[in-house]
Amino acid sequence: MGERGALVEFVPREEDLEWHERAARGRDGGHPPDALWLCERHAGCGWMLARRLDARRGLDLLRTADEGIDVSGQVPPELAVDDWERILRRALPDFAMELGGEDLEVEEDEQSYYAEDGEIPPGAAHGADAYTWTVAGARGEAWVTRATLYWRGGGVARTDIHVGSSSREPSGWTVWVEPDAGATRFTSAHVTMSGDPSPLMVELLERYGLEPARVRR
Repeated sequence: MGERGALVEFVPREEDLEWHERAARGRDGGHPPDALWLCERHAGCGWMLARRLDARRGLDLLRTADEGIDVSGQVPPELAVDDWERILRRALPDFAMELGGEDLEVEEDEQSYYAEDGEIPPGAAHGADAYTWTVAGARGEAWVTRATLYWRGGGVARTDIHVGSSSREPSGWTVWVEPDAGATRFTSAHVTMSGDPSPLMVELLERYGLEPARVRR
């Protein structure tokens, strides 16, 4: 009998996303670098660490926990904006399959836009940049957008992450993350949603401990 355990998916690093992109094109194989098979004894701690840490940092803390040291205090309660972006980008092929897609290619687009007064923090400029990753399925599209707002005097004022679907059946939905000005991490208080998120989006929100604080109609 083999030892029971679980495959634990940690927060992806940029190089992990590159591996997934190569694998989607059939150019790489083997084990995903951001997922670790953990035995039953380590799986519980691994899941706790995986909500906020990448595989390298998580494995380091697992070794520390193995020595009987409590590592829960080293896991930040907030999620980093950059980490959330990468988590969602990793999930894009799964969003495509959820929409009935077979072609899992991700399209990328970058553009500048004018942000309205209600969209920017005080002291920020109206000029903003958006980078969007999109996948398509038989029933619509899903996308992840990183929107960057700037201070009038220079520097990043806020980075927002939007994920959504324009599917027809069921109807579309959007989940916004809009952190405090100057912040690089966020909590559920900064999460807003519109529509009914797909089962995959609901699973992601639950896995990372996020419960939208507001609902847009």
